[in-house]
Amino acid sequence: MKSLVSLYITLACNVYASLAAIEVTPPSSPPTGNATAVVFPNFLGISLELSFINNYFGNSSNEAPPAMVNYLSAIRNRTFDRPVRLRLGGNSMDSSTYVPDQQDIIQFTNPNANSNDQPVNYGPALFDVMNTVSDMAGEVEYLIGLSLRNPNSTNIALLAGDAQKALGDKLDAYLLGNEPDLYTRHGQRPNIANYTVNDYIGEYWTVFNQLKYTPQGDVLELDKIAGPTICCAWDLNAVLSSGWLTSFKDRLKYITLQHYPQDNCRSTHKYELDYYLQHKETVELAQWQGPGIHNLSTMPPEIRRPLLMDEFSSASCGGLPGISDTFGAAMWTVDYALQMASVGYSAAYLHTRERGVTYNLFDYPDAPAGSGGDWTTNPTFYAYLPIAEALQSPNGSKVVDLDIENSMTDATATIAGYAIYDMTSSNVHRVVLFNFVNGSSTPVSFSLSPSFFSTSSNSVLVRYLTAPNVNEKTQIAWGNLTYAGVGDGNPIQATFDTARSDQTVDCSQGCTIDVPGPAVAVVYVGAPPILGAVKNSTSQTTGSGATSHSGTLGLRLPSATSLLLLSLPFVHIFSLL
Repeated sequence: MKSLVSLYITLACNVYASLAAIEVTPPSSPPTGNATAVVFPNFLGISLELSFINNYFGNSSNEAPPAMVNYLSAIRNRTFDRPVRLRLGGNSMDSSTYVPDQQDIIQFTNPNANSNDQPVNYGPALFDVMNTVSDMAGEVEYLIGLSLRNPNSTNIALLAGDAQKALGDKLDAYLLGNEPDLYTRHGQRPNIANYTVNDYIGEYWTVFNQLKYTPQGDVLELDKIAGPTICCAWDLNAVLSSGWLTSFKDRLKYITLQHYPQDNCRSTHKYELDYYLQHKETVELAQWQGPGIHNLSTMPPEIRRPLLMDEFSSASCGGLPGISDTFGAAMWTVDYALQMASVGYSAAYLHTRERGVTYNLFDYPDAPAGSGGDWTTNPTFYAYLPIAEALQSPNGSKVVDLDIENSMTDATATIAGYAIYDMTSSNVHRVVLFNFVNGSSTPVSFSLSPSFFSTSSNSVLVRYLTAPNVNEKTQIAWGNLTYAGVGDGNPIQATFDTARSDQTVDCSQGCTIDVPGPAVAVVYVGAPPILGAVKNSTSQTTGSGATSHSGTLGLRLPSATSLLLLSLPFVHIFSLL
């Protein structure tokens, strides 16, 4: 009898849960001031370890792997008029040497090196493949590292000058030094007992004086330097207040940080997958260096610089099996990216290394570089698609955490959500909703207040990032498309049960959005995303990553038309086509 009563209670609770929609309302006013950065659909970039770049880009400009081009094209086709962000760096770039007469793209120089810091010699062929990949993918802008391990080395200026000459506007910035706050721990300054911020400032001056006189001219005047690229031991606020920023502000383009939520470099870790599924933990993680971020946001425009997270992932030194390679990590990446955007970051770069490393976005074939073969798409790559589409706007966006049911502070919360505003409007133009519950048959219903929608907004598009459970590694879908089982970087139609087709919902009086568990849903308020890179007022059909899969979503549109469509309600678009 008790078991029967328990069954009735369970059924009743499930019915109630399905009917009791969670009320969601936008802030009374959109975010203002400098604390929330203006962000663009290319917010989420890719960080690539230098030592293995030929596996991703090929050994020459004739060998760019089609799968890599397709992955980048899939992102580029969603970033509207913005290039894909790529960073070449890591520990290996800080320990490697540029050799201007070397014919090979890279040559390993220390077979006994630590796996997390494998130095190479690299030559100008690197710039050739970087240019080729950018041209093929539709447009890429690069961060590249300049080593600070030997600030007196003439190699720094040599690399900087040749890179600028070869890449031109594709070179976004130089990252001067990589994790200098770990130089003492890693034995990089054996003659200095404790390498300090003051030591760092002195070495910055040394390199700055060299960059005025490269073989290709003064690159310092390009104002493309970035730093301090600290990760762990130093306090950003202390660096900003030390005189570093005021001394170098005229030449700095970005303030840069690197950080991982946990350290796996000693083969131990603190957190399991449930940590990444707690929105409260993600909120707290984004507050790492919070005082410095706040200080930066309050500075006058002539001093303030955009803040970048130029390397991050779920765990350092390659990630953790069963955590970094799961759908849960993909959900966390979407959540953390939006959280960083909401607290002041302008961009963030997810790291990828050699084949088989757990946190990789994708894995190249187990074959010599440039020889072809099937690639594997890993869960975290899927995060790029909803982020790019959610942040799509011709004017830039501002992101605010909706703190649904106190999810920012409640460790038991299993939901979260963000509102995204067009920079020039007080209206929300995207809503992103999270259901972190693992494999629940009952979706969470979010009741969106009518105040989310203008009087002309009727039907909205809803698109889902889904998987059977948070531990899933393969059966993942975005907009009912998946990379499961394909080797060329081109998505196919998802046929597994948990894939969700796009939904059109009438929101003229407010509406209810159902989100299965686990899943992320993007609600496109006003207009659906534009797929197809827009550049110089003409249509670009770069790569094959923009497969049409819902209505007009695969169209390549001229810039003027795209701007018009982004400003119109969803239901009006079809009357124009």
